[in-house]
Amino acid sequence: MEILALDLWDKRVWIARMREWISFSVDIVARTSLIRYLKKYHKDFMIWTIVVGLPYDLYGKDEKQLHKTELFIEKLRSIFPDIHIVWHDERFSSYLAEIDHTGRKDANAAQIILESYLEKNRT
Repeated sequence: MEILALDLWDKRVWIARMREWISFSVDIVARTSLIRYLKKYHKDFMIWTIVVGLPYDLYGKDEKQLHKTELFIEKLRSIFPDIHIVWHDERFSSYLAEIDHTGRKDANAAQIILESYLEKNRT
């Protein structure tokens, strides 16, 4: 079972994955290449869920990226109807990645989004 998390930016997307309940950063992909990347990844590894970080500010209000991200989620749902596409609040992921001090802030943010989603949805 493959679960991917996406931390979307205008030009790049940071990707983390979960396999056998272990999450880790995988890749950084140009935003223009993301759909092609996901199609190949799905063919190779069978993605079950894609978690997209939804950018709220600290007060839960919209940021300028929020609307673009919501439109992108709808696009993913139409392209990949067999994959569960969900959003997850990414409010503190960049901050937590910043304090990680590994030099991989954004890649770690995607991993933090994934871990937070998994923790919230643990049954």
